[in-house]
Amino acid sequence: MVYLLIILGIVFMETRIKNYMEKNKNLGDRQEILGGRIIIRKHYNRGMFLNYLEDKRELVKMISSVLLGFLILLFILVLPKKGKRMYKLGLSLVLGGAISNVSDRYNRGYVVDYFSFNCKKLKKIIFNLSDIFIFIGSFFIMLTSLFSKEIEDCAEDILS
Repeated sequence: MVYLLIILGIVFMETRIKNYMEKNKNLGDRQEILGGRIIIRKHYNRGMFLNYLEDKRELVKMISSVLLGFLILLFILVLPKKGKRMYKLGLSLVLGGAISNVSDRYNRGYVVDYFSFNCKKLKKIIFNLSDIFIFIGSFFIMLTSLFSKEIEDCAEDILS
């Protein structure tokens, strides 16, 4: 149940943030927060990561939908199994982010991105929280795949 709440929480939170950005920010406007470490600015990603395939939106929708379907199926298969808490947490984070971004692709025709890190190598890449959740969730899944027993024991202690 907690994993479904994580997914729903991410989707709800991201929907609210993206709707706020759509209503209250103009494309290209820039606002620095946290002492200039983070830049808030609205951007439309019409493709995949870094606008890859932005000129092939229907293909991007199809690929995103197929990957989301695979993730949902995997989640349904893993959820009833005992243990695997870190893996389930990772899947929940990835699913929450993926559902939010795929929903944007279908409802808006683009994904709303809204912040970047103010450092040379990342300054031009604009993210949303869904992207961060997908990244963190993928990292958890990778860790459990590489070190399943050790990570799972640690997760059992933390999440119990």
